[in-house]
Amino acid sequence: MLSLRKLEAAGGLSLVEVPEPGSPGPGEVLVRVAATGICGTDLSVDRWTASYAGFMGKALPVTLGHETAGRIVAVGAGVDPARIGCAIVVDPAVACRRCARCREGDFIGCLDRQAVGLIRDGAFAPLLLAPDDYCYDLPDGVPLELGALAEPLSVGAHALAVGGFTVGMRIAVLGPGPIGQGVAALARHLGAAQVAVIGLKDAPRLDVLRAMGIGDCFDMAEPGAAEALAQARGEGFDLVVEAAGVPEVIDQGLALLRPQGVLVVAGMPERPASVDIMRLVKYRLEIRGASRVPPSAWQMVLKALAEAPDSFAPLVTHRFPLAQADAAFRLCHGRTPSKVLLLP
Repeated sequence: MLSLRKLEAAGGLSLVEVPEPGSPGPGEVLVRVAATGICGTDLSVDRWTASYAGFMGKALPVTLGHETAGRIVAVGAGVDPARIGCAIVVDPAVACRRCARCREGDFIGCLDRQAVGLIRDGAFAPLLLAPDDYCYDLPDGVPLELGALAEPLSVGAHALAVGGFTVGMRIAVLGPGPIGQGVAALARHLGAAQVAVIGLKDAPRLDVLRAMGIGDCFDMAEPGAAEALAQARGEGFDLVVEAAGVPEVIDQGLALLRPQGVLVVAGMPERPASVDIMRLVKYRLEIRGASRVPPSAWQMVLKALAEAPDSFAPLVTHRFPLAQADAAFRLCHGRTPSKVLLLP
C-alpha cells in the first residue's frame, strides 16, 4: 500500500509502497482510513527540526499522520467483533503501559508515549493498526471526513478546559492556524460571549473564520488593526489562548487580559519567551500550559461535532489524494490553508 513516511533523520518525506499492516494483535483494531489531516507537527517533522530529532530518530522509518478517522475492518483478540464496521477517530497519544506513571494508572502522564504517526506507524496510508481503547466512536450523522478534525479540536477543547472556560466568557485566540481556529469555533459553540482571533499576515485563515460568523478577527499587519483590537479588548478578556507557537506573542497575550485573567499556552514555541513579570504580578494574571489531551476533551469535541457538524465543516479548506502529498505539504508550509486533508 502507498504510505507517506519519514525514512531518515533529515529533511523531507517519502511516498513509498509498504506491506499492509496485517491482522490486528490482542486489543488492537485494523482501521480503513477515510481522511487524515496535516498537522503542524507533520510540517516540523518534514523540516526535521531539532525538537523532533531527539525522540523520533530511534523510530525511523515511520509512517506519519495522526489526525484521522476511518472504519474498523478487523479486530484482534479481546475486542468485541461488533466493532467491525464502526466509524471511529483515533487518539494518537498511545501510552506505553510499562513506565512508572502507566503502572500507577496515569496513562496521560506516560513517560514513553508511543504516539501514532511519530513512533507507531500512522494514518497517511490506507490502513492503520491502533489500540481499540484509543479509538472513539464517531457519532451518527458526523461525516467520516469531518472526524479528522476531532484530534486538533481536542487540543483546543483541552486548552479551554485548562483555562477554566465557562459560558459567557470573553475569549481571545492568538494565532488563526488550525488549532486556533478550532479553539475559536469551539468557544463560540460552547457559549462564549465574545471570541476574538488575532493573526499576522493571516488573511485567508481569518477570512474562513469570518465566513463562519466570528466577526472579531484582526490581522495585525493591516492598517488600523491595533486600534480596532484595543477597542474590542475593552477592559480585558477573561481568557486568552496562545495557539501560534510564537514566543513573542506570550507577552502580547498577557496585555489582552483583564485583571486576574488567564493565559493558556497551547502552542509549542521552540525558543524562550520574554514575559512582563510586573504586569503578571500587578494584575494577578495566570499563565497555564496545555498539553496531554485527556479523554474528556475528546468527548467534548465529539459531542460538539454531533450537535453542529455544519458549524465546523468550513475548517476543512483543501483535500488531496495521498498520492499528491507533496503538493499538499507545500501548500501547508505556505500558511494559507486552514485544515488540509489527505485521502487514501
